[in-house]
Amino acid sequence: MRTIKIFDHGDYDPTWPICKRDSARAIIFIGDQLLMVRSAKYGEYKFPGGGIEPDESHHATLQREVKEETGYTINIDTIAEYGRTLILRKSTTPHEIFEQESFYYICAIAPQAATAPTPDAGYEQEYGYAPALVTPAEAIATNEQRLHLPQIPWVQRDTTVLRAL
Repeated sequence: MRTIKIFDHGDYDPTWPICKRDSARAIIFIGDQLLMVRSAKYGEYKFPGGGIEPDESHHATLQREVKEETGYTINIDTIAEYGRTLILRKSTTPHEIFEQESFYYICAIAPQAATAPTPDAGYEQEYGYAPALVTPAEAIATNEQRLHLPQIPWVQRDTTVLRAL
């Protein structure tokens, strides 16, 4: 899978141990709009997706996370690789490097109606994430106004992917 961007914050000692957390994220176009999730608290857009559980495939992660975050079901036959990002930074745990590789896939939703989203991560509920349809240009413009917010570090990653589309 092609690399879209590597974000290396360089704020760590390279001899520290690494805490690795990989994720799978969905790029879902519905017409000329993207199905994304938007925070009520900060207003940023992010691609639906999340952490890959042990012994879970990327496709299974996409199915689970998209269903949880948007209520939609992915048509598994439409999943196609798009690209990956890599983040390297100091972890919240002292003397540890946080490494996150995010794998992005273009996919389509199945024709059945959506169910209610069921976000599971504590911050997803706290930030009030809900599905949203938005053009890439609107998502980029909105996210660019929020790049300075440390509470939503993923906004830089997903804005970079939006620009690459």
